[in-house]
Amino acid sequence: MKISVVVLSKKSELNHFLLESLSFVDEILLIIDSSSVIPGSDPESISTTSRLKIFYRPLNNDFSAQRNFALQKAKGDWVLFVDDDEYIGSELRKEIIEVIDHAQFSGFLLKRQDVVYHLPLRHGETGNIKIIRLGRRHSGRFNRQVHENWDIEGRVGELKSPLYHNKDHFISEFISRVDQYGRIDSKLLVLEGKPFSWFRLLVYPMAKFKLNYYFRVGFLDGLVGLFLAYLMAVQSLSIRVFQWENKN
Repeated sequence: MKISVVVLSKKSELNHFLLESLSFVDEILLIIDSSSVIPGSDPESISTTSRLKIFYRPLNNDFSAQRNFALQKAKGDWVLFVDDDEYIGSELRKEIIEVIDHAQFSGFLLKRQDVVYHLPLRHGETGNIKIIRLGRRHSGRFNRQVHENWDIEGRVGELKSPLYHNKDHFISEFISRVDQYGRIDSKLLVLEGKPFSWFRLLVYPMAKFKLNYYFRVGFLDGLVGLFLAYLMAVQSLSIRVFQWENKN
């Protein structure tokens, strides 16, 4: 069984940690948001190899469309999606190689382990995230423009080893995404039957902070746990503010 890996990025090259961790795959598809390319540069001069293929495509605030485009271009029997700030550990690499040869599943959930300055975050909302990132190429499609979901047809299993997510610069990165993600999410939530309301505006952000910091014991992750709880609350607040702005 052959494996294709898809990486969505704004950068024209991958960090060496990620590249080294992908040494076991047959094909790497780097999908670059062409709207992020610096004017005057020559992106087409970046060389590709038989294993690395680079595509330039405008994001247009639709991450699902980017991932579905990658599914069309991939050649492997299985497709693994990773972000450009993630990497595959040796345990997960071994597990992937073992399961795809005799899997009775169409896809697999992967546990994403956030790491900040070499310290794993084990609590809060992000402490136990499981996402479908590995699936058969023709098993389904992605939906939702942001916080996208891979709708897999068939059985979905779960791998034990984590996918590591490097969040050394999580504060600046989080803040830079609040505007982009918030504007998209504010419209999608209305379509999903969750329009603006004063109750959601006043209650949800505070509830989000308490959920992450107290109920999901984010305080056990120290200052980083406190920062993440605050940022998740700000994200929740920003979505409701954008909904109010859209409504008016």
